[in-house]
Amino acid sequence: MKIGYARVSSTGQNLAVQIEILKKAGCNKIFQEKKSGRRREDRIELERALEFVREGDTFLVTRLDRCSRNTLDLFKILEFLKSKKVDFKATEQNFDTTTSTGKLMLGLLSVVAEFETDLRAERQAEGIQAALKRGVKFGATRKMTKQDVIEAIKLQKSGKMTNQQIADKFGVGRSTLLRYVAEYKKK
Repeated sequence: MKIGYARVSSTGQNLAVQIEILKKAGCNKIFQEKKSGRRREDRIELERALEFVREGDTFLVTRLDRCSRNTLDLFKILEFLKSKKVDFKATEQNFDTTTSTGKLMLGLLSVVAEFETDLRAERQAEGIQAALKRGVKFGATRKMTKQDVIEAIKLQKSGKMTNQQIADKFGVGRSTLLRYVAEYKKK
C-alpha cells in the first residue's frame, strides 16, 4: 500500500498540489496537516501516518522537507520506517532508500533543508532587530492611551462607576482595563 503525507507550514498555504501529486503517485491513503516541519512531536498527522504504515508499504512525500526540516528527526523517521520494513520515497526528488546512493542523497538533502530553515530563521531575526532599531512596534496597538488610563483611575477612585462601566466607556474589556491600570501603577 502507498501511504502519502502532505504538509504545509501555515494555515495560509494550500495542500492541494501535494495531494494531487501523491494521488498521481498511487497513494491509497493521504495524511495531511498544516504544521511547521521543525519538530516531529508537533505533527499529529505525521505520527498517525507512521503508525498506520505496515510492512511492505511505501511512505511517500512530495519533497523531503515535507517530511521534516530537522535532520535528526528525519533520520529517526527513516529508521522507524526501516524498522517496520516500509520504503520511503519523495516523489519530486526521486529517492530510493534501498540503495547507498539514495541514502547519501537523502542525507545531503536533509542537511540542506535544515540549513535553509536555519538561514530563514536568522534572516527573520535580523529583520526583526533592524525593524526594532528603526522604531517599529510589534504586537497589537494599545487600546488605551496614558491619558485614558489616568482618567480611568480617577473614575475608579471616585467610586461612581464600576470597573465594567469604566471599561465600557473606553471600549475595552474589564480585564484589559485592569491590566492597563496595574501596568500604570507599577511605573
